[in-house]
Amino acid sequence: MSGQTAFWDHFWLAKFLLQFAGILPIGGSSALWKSVLTEFLATLPLWASFYLLIPEVQYICCQNPSVDGLLEALVIISAVLTGQFRSVFVMVYRHRIMSLFLICETMWEEADLADRKIMLPWVKLGKIISTVFFYGANCVVAMHILNTVVKQISAPANSTTKFYPFIPEEDFTPSPQYEIKYTLQTIITYIGVSYIAACDMTGTILSFNMCGHFAVVRSWLLELSKENFDVADGNTNASFQEGLKKCIRRHQIVLELCAELEDVNQYNYIIQIVTEMYIMAISAAEFTKLQNFGSLQHLITFLLVINGLFFSCWPADTLSVESSNIAQVVYGVPWYQGSRSERIMVAVMLARSQRPATLSAAKFVGLSLETFSSITSSGISLCMLLSSF
Repeated sequence: MSGQTAFWDHFWLAKFLLQFAGILPIGGSSALWKSVLTEFLATLPLWASFYLLIPEVQYICCQNPSVDGLLEALVIISAVLTGQFRSVFVMVYRHRIMSLFLICETMWEEADLADRKIMLPWVKLGKIISTVFFYGANCVVAMHILNTVVKQISAPANSTTKFYPFIPEEDFTPSPQYEIKYTLQTIITYIGVSYIAACDMTGTILSFNMCGHFAVVRSWLLELSKENFDVADGNTNASFQEGLKKCIRRHQIVLELCAELEDVNQYNYIIQIVTEMYIMAISAAEFTKLQNFGSLQHLITFLLVINGLFFSCWPADTLSVESSNIAQVVYGVPWYQGSRSERIMVAVMLARSQRPATLSAAKFVGLSLETFSSITSSGISLCMLLSSF
């Protein structure tokens, strides 16, 4: 039954957040107000997050904060900046990302039931990971709010200090100004975190979809091998040739989609790696220092960031493995029984599959589990350094 489900029915939550981030159009682009709203949402984090950024910069520059206060401010600044940089990334590459999602949707709708069953495990994997990450991102915001509530309740009855979830506390803020500022911070932060999660999961969802298409090509090649071995009279050359052409066309299309995905997402990956490595290190350092309820928010932030890095590096590593597996299956195709043109087609496909599909961060470092290990190691080293202060 799941194989008969429409493509976006599997990713209904991801579709909502991608539309909310302006990456996907809202209900198509037929209505002018929908197009304007999509453009507005794509730029929203770029200017709205200044409401959080400016107080943190003023706190660092004007109030001589402690080391712990400085580190907490740097976490917020890093998170705000990564959201703003991603907004620029979306504005530049949004239409190309839309095209990638549209092609994946079209290929899913045009696939027969057997091919959908092959792709379905990869689609479900992308759905599960994106859903977990989306909810985890919002849990981080909720923990910051809950920590503020605990601080406010624990404050002395005669205290005039007002605590905020994402900017430094203030000595005195009258009502309803305090409630308005608190609500605006919460709304803007939820918008920014959802935006970042949508950008991070774009590569994850598309990568697993590409893995599904590589799996389909591999199954087609295996069927070709079996069909040719089962028949000994040589009358299957026509169908064998058509099958090879089908495999080569689909393989080439998927490789081109992988190259396009790397090109449009490479700067988002480098932003993610740099900013989240520092957020991971600072959150871990703060967690080791605090012995109260506030340490829980740093633990959850650390877990979310490290999962976000893993959910970007692991799909890229899996994509590379799946594309390499095509070469192993091509070796099993009985090219020696075919005509000269068939042997050439097998050689072309084999040559293309020798170089695995890869995703990189700004063409600087390839994403893989090894890269994830290296980033984590660097983050832990920085965490140990920060913990010594």
